[in-house]
Amino acid sequence: MARRGAFGKPKDMKGTVRRMAGDFKPQSKQLVAVFVLCLISALVSVATPIMLGAVLNDLPSIFQVANVEDKTIITSVNWPYVYQMFGILLGLYLGSALCGWGGTWIIEKVIAVWVYRQREKLKAKLDRLPLSYFDANASGDILARCTNDLDNIGRNFASVYKAICSSVVLFVGGIIAMFIQNWALSLVVLSTMPITLIVVVLIAKRSRKQFQIYRKHYGVLESHIEEDYSGQKILKLFGQEERSLQVFDEVNEVMTEADRKSQWISGFIYPTMRFVYNFGFVAVSVVAGLIDGSNFGDLVAFIMFLNILQSPFQQLGQLAATIQSMAAAAERTYALLDVQEQEPDKEDAFRDPDAIQGRIDFESVSFSYVPEKPLIEDMNIHVEPGEMVALVGPTGAGKTTIVNLLMRFYEVNGGSIKLDGHDIRDYERAALRQSMGMVLQDTWLFSGTIMENIRYGRLLATDEEVIAAAKAAHADHFISTLPGGYDFELNEDGTNISQGQRQLLTIARAIVSEPKIMILDEATSSVDTRTEKAIQDAMEDVMKGRTSFVIAHRLSTIKNAKLILVMNKGKLIEQGTHEELLKKGGFYADLYNAQFLGNNPMGKAEESFS
Repeated sequence: MARRGAFGKPKDMKGTVRRMAGDFKPQSKQLVAVFVLCLISALVSVATPIMLGAVLNDLPSIFQVANVEDKTIITSVNWPYVYQMFGILLGLYLGSALCGWGGTWIIEKVIAVWVYRQREKLKAKLDRLPLSYFDANASGDILARCTNDLDNIGRNFASVYKAICSSVVLFVGGIIAMFIQNWALSLVVLSTMPITLIVVVLIAKRSRKQFQIYRKHYGVLESHIEEDYSGQKILKLFGQEERSLQVFDEVNEVMTEADRKSQWISGFIYPTMRFVYNFGFVAVSVVAGLIDGSNFGDLVAFIMFLNILQSPFQQLGQLAATIQSMAAAAERTYALLDVQEQEPDKEDAFRDPDAIQGRIDFESVSFSYVPEKPLIEDMNIHVEPGEMVALVGPTGAGKTTIVNLLMRFYEVNGGSIKLDGHDIRDYERAALRQSMGMVLQDTWLFSGTIMENIRYGRLLATDEEVIAAAKAAHADHFISTLPGGYDFELNEDGTNISQGQRQLLTIARAIVSEPKIMILDEATSSVDTRTEKAIQDAMEDVMKGRTSFVIAHRLSTIKNAKLILVMNKGKLIEQGTHEELLKKGGFYADLYNAQFLGNNPMGKAEESFS
């Protein structure tokens, strides 16, 4: 099952908001402009009840009436005044709409720039993180932080920012305008505010709990789906479709229930607010009728004020879950940006890969992935330039770990690894890795043409050099049978060609990089015996004059190695040539004979190191 991502509510809401504010500082002028536009729009909303109340209070001067046969009829209308007030109100509403449109246009551009910059920061951050971070964290969780979390902020920031700006202005401006209009009715309207505030806080608090559950399981579901789709063959091979579906259904059911409950609880906000509004409407009407000097215009104005003051609470109440979601998403992206990076290259680091000769020394090297479980202890190895070194031993002995240390995917805990007499930490990582060609047991190809995938080893390689590398890896024949040849489009990870063919392409990619040091980690494990022999012949030519590390379980493929290192439990237990190790009659001899006689040398090794 996928590893669980760390989803939840924001742990430091204030700190996250301050940090986001700092990121928006370069665009502060645009944000101020949006606030001003929201201010203007909100002031129009506050001014409208006052004007409408004044118009209603001034009805006698607008309409001239007379009693005719015991009936009251309108004898004349002050049309110029009506047109004037109508024009003013229409202009205010139109200006408010234009301000709202302008604010939206500006804020959408601001958030688009922010998301763009955050994506750049996250991509650069991932490039600087050590391999241990990716080993310890689910890829689905990392992907969610870089995509879904940023999209969440980008989709909702504009509406939240505008709602907050408008709410503040509406609330403050509405209160001031009310007291100017009628202080007694203002107190009646304000008496409904505590009820509104309590309702919004209680409902938002309960819906937030369900939202937290939803966010927690989002990364779990994404990682599970990613694992299942990338491992479809294994899933079907062992008939685990039902189990996979069961896990999916369990997580999906929790998410669905949490989403339903959060939406259901949040749905109480609107009807509750309507109840409070209606209660306030009745209270204002009653008090207005009891106060001497109150008139119809004041009543209408305060009913509108009541609606205006309810609006900020209603908006923020409906956006409470969204604000929590944004804060949690921002906190997760900042948490990724704050992860400790790999140690930067030294300013005076060696940066010329062409100057590397290939002499390698492991001097008292120790390393462990987990502090309490040592893996490699006090290892000493000396390799001359151009020598082929083979690493053999049982699974988990530390063979691939040596390669990871040599490439500086991990840093040694003790001792040092030297290249041409200099600690590899004195080399720029890019130069160090550029000097090495690596072929792994797991093939990694990208969507694109075969030509592009081979050239990935050295982007400046010509087409002729790419084809020559493919021929050296014995890949040219099968490439020529594909539609388009070297222009054949590969799917992601090359799933539209066979596993053996993918391995041949990775070998060609390593060859075209023209490395000083060649690393082969079970490079021929996925090809047939005939192809393996051809590749071995080609690789022998490629490895001439280059320091080479070969990890192999098929011991017949490393007979010609200059030095064979036999490892078990992170320790170097034997070393020498093939003939020398066979004469010793030790663990290597037992391991070699086991491939022909069928005996198991592992038990012997386990006993000797237990």
